[in-house]
Amino acid sequence: MTDQITVVKGFKHRYGVRMILRRLAFAAMAALTVTTALTAGAQASAPTPVVFDTDMDFDDAATLAYLCQAHKRHRIELRAVTVVNNGSGTPGRALTHTRTILEKCGLGGIPVADGSDKGVNAPTPDARAWTEKVLSGALGDGNRPDRPSVLPASLLFAASVLTARTPVVVVATGPLTNVAKATRLPGVAGKISRISVMGGAFGVPGNVEAPHADGSQETNIWLDPVSAREVFQRSRVDIVPLDATNDVPITPTFVQRLDTSKTPESLMVHGILTQPDIWPFIEQGVGYWWDTLAASAAFDTVNPVEFREDRVDVIVTGDAAGRTVISAGGTPQRVGRHGNLAAYEAGYFAMLNGSY
Repeated sequence: MTDQITVVKGFKHRYGVRMILRRLAFAAMAALTVTTALTAGAQASAPTPVVFDTDMDFDDAATLAYLCQAHKRHRIELRAVTVVNNGSGTPGRALTHTRTILEKCGLGGIPVADGSDKGVNAPTPDARAWTEKVLSGALGDGNRPDRPSVLPASLLFAASVLTARTPVVVVATGPLTNVAKATRLPGVAGKISRISVMGGAFGVPGNVEAPHADGSQETNIWLDPVSAREVFQRSRVDIVPLDATNDVPITPTFVQRLDTSKTPESLMVHGILTQPDIWPFIEQGVGYWWDTLAASAAFDTVNPVEFREDRVDVIVTGDAAGRTVISAGGTPQRVGRHGNLAAYEAGYFAMLNGSY
């Protein structure tokens, strides 16, 4: 793929980066304008503009369902969904699943894009095959042909941020490759108020089992530690690590409760979580609300994550590459130390069912 940044810089002297980004994104932003106009309600304050960057695993899908309801309830303005292709989702299929979810939620006009550079490490083929089986089964789009996006993800991300009326909140639930690339472009980082990232492990073991990994790493950061470190150095980040997500398991009781609700978003999440390849993990207590907790921490009325200010860095070399650490040389960020299961379940259910 042609390097988007090189292309943009080649025109910088004549047109300016902002103009190029705006022109490239015109068609996608026009669709967003129509969607926003159709869903705009009578409310006193404008909704928070949001960009969702995802690798579209099963919990990313549950996160997007939550964001769709938040958009329809005018809590947020979901400006774009960008898909990173070096995470758990299969390239091409992850974008297709994103489109399917948005359409099922009645928000098919929201711009989407995929495409990212390779990360430092790669997910296993088995992990991608498992994700694909779960989402195709739940969403019923296994035979839907993949269709390339109009823009590469990093440019849609940048354009969505630069054209927003107010600073944007980013929810990032995969490797931070797209976020790093987009925020290198002039003016983008300055228009982001904060990034809510699911990633990292501080006082708990990691969840990566791979050669040349020492067991301290969380998957999203390990897949591209260089980009994660770059994002942490450039932006203000709320980090929702395993320390917090370990406190919010997916319980069978909550999944059954979703089946009693009426919104397409809630029923979709129930359909995902009851897939035969997921349900045994939930019954065994080893399935967690990883990515959804990052969205809930950003938008729930009662924050289900207890944060603490720390200086954070990412190790990028050796067998510890991908480990998140508290370091005097790191950048000041908010780090989630604990999660509150009762607060999370109450907030997620309320948002998913439009009762906020």
